[in-house]
Amino acid sequence: MPALVRRVTVTILCDNSVVGSGVLAEHGLSLHVKADGHAFVFDTGASGVFVGNAARLDIDLSQALPVVLSHGHYDHTGGLATLLSAWGGREVIGHPEVFAAKYSRQRSRPARAIGSPQSRRQLSRLGATFKLSAEPQEIAPGVTTTGVIPRATDFEHIPAHFMIKRGGRLARDHFDDEQAVVVRTRRGLVVIVGCAHRGLINTVRCAIELTGDSRVRAVIGGTHLAPAARPQVESTIKELRTLDVGRLVACHCTGFGPAAELRLVFGESFSPGGVGASFAV
Repeated sequence: MPALVRRVTVTILCDNSVVGSGVLAEHGLSLHVKADGHAFVFDTGASGVFVGNAARLDIDLSQALPVVLSHGHYDHTGGLATLLSAWGGREVIGHPEVFAAKYSRQRSRPARAIGSPQSRRQLSRLGATFKLSAEPQEIAPGVTTTGVIPRATDFEHIPAHFMIKRGGRLARDHFDDEQAVVVRTRRGLVVIVGCAHRGLINTVRCAIELTGDSRVRAVIGGTHLAPAARPQVESTIKELRTLDVGRLVACHCTGFGPAAELRLVFGESFSPGGVGASFAV
């Protein structure tokens, strides 16, 4: 029988807004996750802001091992060098393409680099060791990454301006590197997402398929609904209700409009997050 986590606490260290006193916001995401006696960092924001926020929130990052990267964009990987410099080397878990060169190319504008600001080699010099795989990886008993998230829905779309460099040429980025974290608890799954570029519903369904547990206790993280077309937002909300998600913390790239709609639908079960917010689920 798979291990089950008794208690999960997720604290937001980096987000686009704040709810706590004395903490700072930026466009990015970083979460401190504690599952029973194990703690780890999920994403590192765009800069070292999350490290200072952790100190103000009395969270000891020296004990938060390892670091899990959801995907290779700067607003999720940019603070890793600061963490390593401040607290020493640690294991980094992610997909083999998490440090690939990524860009945003819109209309006739030049392509803008949006990948990790530090290379794998630079991070290695700061003490990082890497455990990179396209398959699910165990972080702690009852806690695992999803591996590559299948794209199964017909309404969740990836914007065409996201690009990745392969063989010296830019191609559309389908975010093969994006992964989520799934925590198995007695009351169902806690699904922790970075940006859900491959679709929030695809991500939750992947967690269900991976574990065989259809009870979704909570979904926490970025949803990438901010740039989504109206039909995608509506279908996502409908599916979240069908999945009977118990708690929804939709922050970072969710957008004000979709967040307001989610609040109307889910009521007190919904939160927009914010640096300093903490959720015990």
